Amino acid sequence: MEEFMRRWLVVDLLIAKEFGEAVSNFLIEQGAAGIEELEGDLKRERLRIYFPQDKRKKRILDGLHRYLKSLKRLLPEIPSAQIRTASLPEQDWGENWKRFFKPVQVTSRFLVKPPWSRVRLKRGQIPIDITPGMAFGTGTHATTILCIQALEERLKKRGRSVLDVGTGSGILSIIAAKLGAEEAWGIDIDSVAVENARENVEKNHVSEIVKIRKGSIGSLRKKYDVIAANIDLKSLGRMKRPLLGHLKNQGFLILSGILEEEKEKIRRYYLETGVLRSIKTAQKGEWVCLTFKKK
Repeated sequence: MEEFMRRWLVVDLLIAKEFGEAVSNFLIEQGAAGIEELEGDLKRERLRIYFPQDKRKKRILDGLHRYLKSLKRLLPEIPSAQIRTASLPEQDWGENWKRFFKPVQVTSRFLVKPPWSRVRLKRGQIPIDITPGMAFGTGTHATTILCIQALEERLKKRGRSVLDVGTGSGILSIIAAKLGAEEAWGIDIDSVAVENARENVEKNHVSEIVKIRKGSIGSLRKKYDVIAANIDLKSLGRMKRPLLGHLKNQGFLILSGILEEEKEKIRRYYLETGVLRSIKTAQKGEWVCLTFKKK
């Protein structure tokens, strides 16, 4: 059975501290499922990055080499990066995550933590248990935090319906339920993510409110009060029409996964439909979250 077991590409990267954040963001855009920060030295930091090992391996590594070369051209005096790769069996994935996934306070109200972590909660704080599995969305990335904050603002009125596009670990759907949503639907085209999200929904006792479904937004027939899409820019561009088609009048559309230099382009692209107005732009580091309201 070993030969049929899913494996993971592990990339160990020793890189100048000046480039750490930029390289981490680049790797997340390339599909990294997790990034571990290890101890480096005075001038360099060590990253360990996990990718599903599939046919994209050569493309990922080629893209990383090109990106590192471009950074080197900007600052030639910076030491060159060192790269090592390895293959990790699927059964070791959870144990690797346990070493570096720690509780994260994503807002004043929500603390995201792994189920094996024991924490003392502050008064009024709500724990969200997330098993990382192989899906994006542990709450630690800026794009996820921005989405959670946007949901808090738009779900002050209870009883709303929410659609979470590209649900990953299911974290946004779970938080929507905790905020008082009447129903929340999380969809993803990745069967591994769907399985992981359903497990997390069970762990957080919101199965009556949250439904996880494998498929694309085009397979849905309902309209929602709030739609959140924390996905890549290319997908946001491609999904404009179906996102708007599934949003109720006076509903809120939350878009995340957008870099600062891309925000005006994507904002104009959505506003040109004539049915939306932009009501908020939030930023964390170089990442931006846009919130629109349908007229």
